[in-house]
Amino acid sequence: MTTPIVTVRGEAELEVPPDLAELRITLHAAAADARAVFAELARSGSGLTEVMDAHAAAIEERATTGAHVGPVFHRRSQTKITGYRGSQHTRVVVHDFDALSPLLLAVVELPNGQVDGPSWSLRRDNAVYRDARLAAIEDARARAADYAAGFSGRIAELVEISDLEEGYGGPRPVAMYARAAGGMADEVELDLEPQPQRVTGRITVRFGLAAVSLG
Repeated sequence: MTTPIVTVRGEAELEVPPDLAELRITLHAAAADARAVFAELARSGSGLTEVMDAHAAAIEERATTGAHVGPVFHRRSQTKITGYRGSQHTRVVVHDFDALSPLLLAVVELPNGQVDGPSWSLRRDNAVYRDARLAAIEDARARAADYAAGFSGRIAELVEISDLEEGYGGPRPVAMYARAAGGMADEVELDLEPQPQRVTGRITVRFGLAAVSLG
């Protein structure tokens, strides 16, 4: 007699605090010529470096991700240049969330400084990923046992296990935007509440059943 097989889908969703917060910083500059734009970006970049150095203990990673300088054309003529604009982009990953508000406010006080973020995330080695997989396995085992019991049987053996369809669902980022608009009071503080991260484990399992009765 062929061994009856039951195929089940196990799922589990866990929620944990984030490990990291990512900020995307942009410095803007505009001037009559490209050299002046470069000079302005260099000054702003030096100021940004000072801000980053002052918060170095809270920063996990920082890197310049790009820069752009180009002409601005007259709106009625695509050949007449009226000036130049430029921007420099920096990615900053923070692990000490207490430093987020002071860091963000310090950046937007830079001339033409802009911040997008934070986007919350988990480290790839966070134990929650393993916990979600194990919880999904337990869910699959429980489902299979229920189906086996419905036929007065039991789970006899593991035939196949796979998480190739997705494995786990990653956390969803949430971002905000800020840009300098004049001086800020020293006592200003943003209430940045870290967004809990939801991780979903999904797994497909096939079990062989024993002692099954159809009637």
